[in-house]
Amino acid sequence: MKDVSTRPRNLCFAVSFVGVILLILGVFIMKTGNCSSMVPTVASALTVVLLGLLGAGRCAFAYRQAAEEAEAAAFRKEHGKSELFDDADEIVRMATRANMQYLKYFVPIFTFALGIGLVLFCIGVWRHWRGLPAFPLAVNPLPLAILSMCCAIGTLIAGSYFVGASRESGCRWLRPAGAWLLFTCLLFLGTGVALFLEYFKKAAAEADITVARVALFMLLVLAVELLLSFVIEFYRPRMPGEEERPLPESRLLALFTEPGGVARNVAASLDYQFGFQVSEVWFYRFLEHTVVPLLVIMLVTLWLQTCLVVISTEENGIHERFGRVVSQEALKPGLYFKLPAPFSRINRFPVDHVQQISIGAEHKHGDAHGDAAHDGHQHAGEHKKEEKHDARVILWSSAHADEEMSFIVATTPEAGGSAGIDESGRGAPTSVGLIAAHIPLYFKVNNLYDYMYRHRDPGGTLKNIATRELLSFLAGEDFWRVLGPKRFEGGELLEKRIQKVANDLHLGIEVVFVGLAGLHPPVAVGGAFDNVVASREQQYERELKALAYAVSREPLARSESVSMVDQAHAYKQERVSVSEAEAERFERQLKSYNASPQLFKLDSFLNVLNESGQQARKYVLTNEQTREVLILNLEKKLRSSLLDLNLDSTQ
Repeated sequence: MKDVSTRPRNLCFAVSFVGVILLILGVFIMKTGNCSSMVPTVASALTVVLLGLLGAGRCAFAYRQAAEEAEAAAFRKEHGKSELFDDADEIVRMATRANMQYLKYFVPIFTFALGIGLVLFCIGVWRHWRGLPAFPLAVNPLPLAILSMCCAIGTLIAGSYFVGASRESGCRWLRPAGAWLLFTCLLFLGTGVALFLEYFKKAAAEADITVARVALFMLLVLAVELLLSFVIEFYRPRMPGEEERPLPESRLLALFTEPGGVARNVAASLDYQFGFQVSEVWFYRFLEHTVVPLLVIMLVTLWLQTCLVVISTEENGIHERFGRVVSQEALKPGLYFKLPAPFSRINRFPVDHVQQISIGAEHKHGDAHGDAAHDGHQHAGEHKKEEKHDARVILWSSAHADEEMSFIVATTPEAGGSAGIDESGRGAPTSVGLIAAHIPLYFKVNNLYDYMYRHRDPGGTLKNIATRELLSFLAGEDFWRVLGPKRFEGGELLEKRIQKVANDLHLGIEVVFVGLAGLHPPVAVGGAFDNVVASREQQYERELKALAYAVSREPLARSESVSMVDQAHAYKQERVSVSEAEAERFERQLKSYNASPQLFKLDSFLNVLNESGQQARKYVLTNEQTREVLILNLEKKLRSSLLDLNLDSTQ
C-alpha cells in the first residue's frame, strides 16, 4: 500500500546521511584552513542531520500506525468481528497514541531545544570572535575553496532533490531538512568565495570574518524563528482536515525553497496561521495578481536606479567594477551611469571641502578634526560634526582640549646674560623643557585615488606625519622663540615639511594651513609660568624705557653741543670784526682830527647831540652879553594850545 511505504523514512535517513557528510567536510575545511565562515556552516549541517532524524522518527511512527491500521483492516475483512480483533484495535490505538504524543510533545520540545541551542551557539561564537585580536588565514586556500564550491554544488543538487521529493505523499517532514540543506549550500558558497578572495589577495583580512558574521547573523535569525514557531503553535487555530505542517519548518526558507513561487508560499503560511483559506478570498487574489507584480516591478526599478550616480559640485568620484578600480582618474561633478549594485559602485568624496585634524590634542566629545581625518574609507556623507568654540580667552592654566600631548623643546639662555656663561667662560649647555600643543592642520584632497586606495587610514597617516614633523621642529627650536616671534615662520616651515613627506608617500593631500597659535606651557605649570612671563615683560618694559630715554637725550645733547660751538664761533667772529672796525675807525678819526681839531670836536659834539639827545629838549642861547632875563617854564604842559603847534610854513 502506498500509505505504508517506507520511502519517506528512508529519504529522511538519506538527508541525515548527506548532512553527516557535509558536517565532516565542513569540520575538515574549518580545521585545515582556519576558516571562521565554516563555523555557521557546520552548525547548519548539524541542524540538517537533526531535522532529518526528526523527520525519520515522525515517518517511522506514521509508518507503524498505518501498518497497524492496514493489518487490522485486513484481519477484520477476513475474520470479521471477534475478540482477536479487539486486541488488534488496541494495538492500533497504541500506535496512534504514540504517533500523536510524538507530534504533541517531542516535536515542540525538540524545536524549542534546537532554537535555544542555536541562539546560545551564535551568541557564544560572536563573543568569542570579539575577543580575538586577529583572525588567521588559510595557508593554502585554493584547494579548500574548490572543495567548498564542490560541496555547494553537490548540496544544491541534493537539496533540490529532497525539496522536490517532499511534495510526495507522506514526505512532508522531509521539507525542513531539505530547506536547511539549501541554506547550508548558501553557506558553503560564501565560504568558497571568502577562500578565493584570500587566494587572490583581495580583502584577504576581512573576507572570511565578514562572510562568517553575515552567516552567523542569518543562522541567529532562523534560530529565533524556531522559538517563535514554538510559541505560535500554542495559539494557532486548527482546521479539520488541514494539511499537516512540521513545526520546525522555516517559513523564511520556504519563501525561497518551496516550489510555486513566493506568493503561493505566503498564502500557505497565512492559511496555516489563521486557520482558514485566506488565499481563497477575492481581495487576496486581487492582491496576488496586481499588487505583487507591481511590487516586484517597483523593487526592480529601485534596483536599476543604482545605475545612476550624481556627483555634486564639491565632490569627485572613483569608479569600481566588481571590486576593482576602473580608472585612477577621478570622476568630475556630473551624472554617470554604471552597473547596478553590487556589481559596480562609485565612491564619492568632497575633495573641495577643507578638512581639519588636531595635532597634539584629542577631543573626546566628538570634534571635527578629520580624523578625517577622519577614516579614509568613510566617503561622501560621512563627515564629522564641526567643533564650536566660544569667544572666551583660554589661559595657560586651563586645558585647551580633553587630552593634550607634551613635546620636548630646547631652552637656550638669553644672549648676553650671565646665566649663559659658565666659570670657564664658555657657553653653558642648552637645557630642554616641555611644551603642550593644540595645533589645527587644514588640508584638502588633491588626488582622490591616492587618498582612498593607497592608504588604509589616510587621516591617521597624515596625523602621524604631522606629529613627527612637529616633534622634530620643536626639538631644534628655542622655547621662547617658538612662543614668540617664531610662531608664524614655524607654521610655514611645518607646512612645507608635512607637504613634502605627504608627497613622498603619495598621500594625495594638499596642506592648506598649519597654525601654531595653540602652543602653550603645560597646564600644571601655567600659573607659575604666567609670573615668569610677567617678570620678563616688566624687564622688557624697563629696558625699552631706558632705550627711549637714551634715544631722546642723545639728539638733544648733540644739538646743544652744536649750538654752543656755533655761539663760540659767532662770538669769536664778532670780537675780531668789531676790533678791526674800531681800529680802522680810530685811524680815520685820527686823520680827521689831525686835519682840523676844532671842526672834528664840533662835528663829534653835534653827532652826540643828534644821536644821543634826539629825544631831549634843547635850548640855544645866542648872546652871552645880553642882560635880559629869560624865564623858562620847563614844566610839561598837559594840554597843547594853538600857539604851541609847530606848523610847517609850506602847509
